[in-house]
Amino acid sequence: MPLLEAAGLGKRYGSKRVLWDVDLAFEPGEIVAVLGVNGAGKTTLLGCLAGMLGWDRGEVRMDGEKLNRDRLDQRQRMMFLPGEGFHFGGADTIRNAAIFSELWRGIDAKPPLDIEEWLERLGLLEVAFSSVETLSRGQRYKAVLLALHCADPDIWLIDEPFAAGMDARGMEAFRQLVRAAATRKRCIVYTTQFPELAVRFADRIVVVGGGGIHLNEPTRGRDLEELIRQLGRELGIQDEHS
Repeated sequence: MPLLEAAGLGKRYGSKRVLWDVDLAFEPGEIVAVLGVNGAGKTTLLGCLAGMLGWDRGEVRMDGEKLNRDRLDQRQRMMFLPGEGFHFGGADTIRNAAIFSELWRGIDAKPPLDIEEWLERLGLLEVAFSSVETLSRGQRYKAVLLALHCADPDIWLIDEPFAAGMDARGMEAFRQLVRAAATRKRCIVYTTQFPELAVRFADRIVVVGGGGIHLNEPTRGRDLEELIRQLGRELGIQDEHS
């Protein structure tokens, strides 16, 4: 049974159908990249899956049970991280991560034992006790990634992580963080507009556009260069080698 599932999911904004009759399933331990041009519905899809947005038809299921947006126990099993990130005002990097841990895992939960290791990997040791509000955009996003790690929900829904202003060190740490989560059987779904990054960092590729799903294929066993070209055609990107 899938950990997370969209069944006949539909979402309108006014008269525009952004998503319609979308069927998708996500498994524990899977890393899924969702691609699409601007306005294709990538963020809307993640918002619906997280229960942050309502939908006009169909349903979202967790472990086969219909997602009820009012049920805190279901909402605590997932986290939606928007492209600009979010944090608790005034909290320093460490306290911010601890608040996320308490909200998602319970007031008595202790932060993971490897928090210092991830502070180092993310390049946040020097700002561990600095207010998140004072950090640069890339540092703020990395601070929220640390908080996501400390909350450690079953489902990670991450919007445009590769466009969040992180430096190369942060992007590599993000990949390591996500791979480690996948080994713990967490399901990670993230959006991006970059086919090359998606193909090399996902178990499966989903392309959203025109209200539906254009592509839903695993990357394992595929010719990655050909898959990148296929994604380029789906997204209307000119192949510079053609």
